[in-house]
Amino acid sequence: MSGLATGSIYALMALSLVIIYNATRTLNFAQGEMLMISTFVGWTALQLLRAPLLVALLVAVVAAALLAWVLERTIIRHAISATHFDVLIITLGLSLMLRSAAGLLWTHDEFPFPSFFGSRPLGVGAVRVAPASLGIIGASLALMLALGALFRWTRLGRAMRAVAQNQRAARLMGISVEQVYSASWILAAAVGAVAGVLIAPVVFLSSQMGLVAINGFTAAVLGGFGSMPGAVVGGMVLGVLENLAPLYLPASIKHSVPFLVMITILIVRPGGLFGRVAPRKV
Repeated sequence: MSGLATGSIYALMALSLVIIYNATRTLNFAQGEMLMISTFVGWTALQLLRAPLLVALLVAVVAAALLAWVLERTIIRHAISATHFDVLIITLGLSLMLRSAAGLLWTHDEFPFPSFFGSRPLGVGAVRVAPASLGIIGASLALMLALGALFRWTRLGRAMRAVAQNQRAARLMGISVEQVYSASWILAAAVGAVAGVLIAPVVFLSSQMGLVAINGFTAAVLGGFGSMPGAVVGGMVLGVLENLAPLYLPASIKHSVPFLVMITILIVRPGGLFGRVAPRKV
């Protein structure tokens, strides 16, 4: 159960990376730091305004959406004609800048973050389950289903899928590719903010919390980069493996599991579990 809860967070991070990748064919390595900044903003609302936790979540989501919109319009939009590697380096630089800014504003210390769920373990047969684990799994699955419904049944979702398939054809059909770019960044940031509020009570809030994006990237690679179902399954599998590994291997191996899994997948099945090899003309 703990592994599935951890995997749910990895799945949300993988989804946020895949949303941007599908729309723009670029990777946002600042996704983890955007998650961290938005969670800090929600925590500040808790401390200064004594706001309820639900209000803090809404503040974090709004802050994430605003930050994503500003970064996309002021920086990423101007690099729209650059290569994917250029944009990757830009987002990597943004991640370092955001982490340093968080250290200046909130220090690099760890802070406790309240949880939506209680701390008293629940008995399920002979198993004792932490309420936070069940809550994280439930909230993550609900958000994943909402994202699936958005992409399947809304006009924005259809536009984002069209841009992911063929940007030029989508533009000829009257879809604003630039607006889809902005929407994908905002949507991915909002998903990341929810993941940040869910995981902060477990790992403590700090400027290093954004490193969870590395595990999200590994989950996306495991499931097949670009596949949303693959991102969910990859996150769950990675979370379970990470939690079970110390039972059979030295305890220090836990932090190496994501990299070992990613290397193994790239060697055995480079396309991932749900990835498909697509022919492209040169």
